[in-house]
Amino acid sequence: MSKAHLLICPVLLLFCALSFAQENSRSGSAKQGAPKVIATDDMKLAMKAGKLETAGKYDEALRLYAQAIDLKGRFTPFVYHNRGMLFLHRAKASQDRQSRIADLQHAIDDFQASIRLGAASKEELNRGLENVATRANLEEATKLLEKERHQ
Repeated sequence: MSKAHLLICPVLLLFCALSFAQENSRSGSAKQGAPKVIATDDMKLAMKAGKLETAGKYDEALRLYAQAIDLKGRFTPFVYHNRGMLFLHRAKASQDRQSRIADLQHAIDDFQASIRLGAASKEELNRGLENVATRANLEEATKLLEKERHQ
């Protein structure tokens, strides 16, 4: 797993958590000056999946990411992004061409879903790094898939 991936996942979680805290603060449910992060079920599952991924337990991580996505919570665009990162890294490490192509396609699908669900909206672009990462990773996965298909 690349160092960039290990950095991006916690950064995504941090930006998302801060975003939730700011929204709760604005709605009056949190005290002024003390933002409170309310971890949603999809966020909790994604965080567990990230730990499993870091430990190299990719199948278990994919299962938890799928559960988090099924919840259709507020963190879903970021879950898609994180799962796409897992597929991208697994594709890069794979020795089997068919598996590599399948993982790259899954990564592209997840990055597109993340963007479609708002992880790369203009509002989000103003708030954080996750959006730049989503678009950059989509481009990287697409280039790798094209290269793989032309071999």
